[in-house]
Amino acid sequence: MANSQKPIIVIIPGAYHTPFQYRKISDSLRAGGYEVISSSHIVCSDDVDPEKTFFDDAAAYRKKLIPFLDQGKNAVIVSHSYGSLPAVHTVQGQTVAERAERGLIGGIVGVVNIAGFVFPARGKGIKGDDQIDPPPPFQLVKDGIAHLQDGAKPLFFGGLTPEEIEFEWAHLEKKQTRKSFTVFPQYVESEIQCPKTYILCEQDEAVPPAFQEQMARLGGYDIVRLDSAHAPFLTIPQEVVAIIEKVADSSSSSSSGNGN
Repeated sequence: MANSQKPIIVIIPGAYHTPFQYRKISDSLRAGGYEVISSSHIVCSDDVDPEKTFFDDAAAYRKKLIPFLDQGKNAVIVSHSYGSLPAVHTVQGQTVAERAERGLIGGIVGVVNIAGFVFPARGKGIKGDDQIDPPPPFQLVKDGIAHLQDGAKPLFFGGLTPEEIEFEWAHLEKKQTRKSFTVFPQYVESEIQCPKTYILCEQDEAVPPAFQEQMARLGGYDIVRLDSAHAPFLTIPQEVVAIIEKVADSSSSSSSGNGN
């Protein structure tokens, strides 16, 4: 079934981030005629349940997205950093090809991962084993909650002025469940049945660029490199928008032609 409409763009924020940090790309995409869906994480809030994980975030996005897919609409999933975890489980079973096999219309036609994580196997950690890495220095864990510390400022917001950093910092959530970082995935990037693009941030101090490249290749992504720190959507938003639009255009053309 041909679908000439622009796909919906789903933006899934990074750890502690909210849709606010992605406003520059969201506003630009909307101005270009795209419908954009984004929301704050279930795993982040002042009174968050410490048992919540990225599975809960994924379930919330699927609840929002699937009714649109059932109407025959297509979607591109754009995630950043931690957001890649709920993103993968949002995609599972919902690509155009997978839905067509079940006699359903619509579906996810592309995935864009910005400096995110790629797991090698279901039920395993990021290194392919059962090891749980300790929390980074910028997280203080207490009673199952990872409290964000000031040391994250230069890691999250490299490339911004001190004033801009403080502004963005003020709009972050400061609490996220520890379990959202430690539960192992039950579906992985190499299994995704649609085109995948990885935006590799070459000046990133939060997720080392060499590690980004290793993960991207493991997941079978097409790699696009940006001369950016961890938040290119704030420092060079139009370059990020151009990548998303290219994925949306090419993926939509492909899906309308053959359903794959």
